[in-house]
Amino acid sequence: MLRPYDENQRRTAALIQRDNPLWLVMWGVGSRRYWAFPAFDVPPRTVVSAADPDDLVTRMRETEMQYLPPPYRRPALPSA
Repeated sequence: MLRPYDENQRRTAALIQRDNPLWLVMWGVGSRRYWAFPAFDVPPRTVVSAADPDDLVTRMRETEMQYLPPPYRRPALPSA
């Protein structure tokens, strides 16, 4: 039986997706990056990507802060 490529990365993308319902999140097997597509009003072709899942979530929050109205914004993540 063949196993899917990058099972852990796909699982991580699914968890990020679950916790961020305003986004479509996926793992790019060829690019070796996580990709997040906002499902809210943003300029065309707004896409966020990162090789590290924590970096992806940080960039997602930055995009939310820039484009979501205040009642829908989530607090920024604490800096390390």
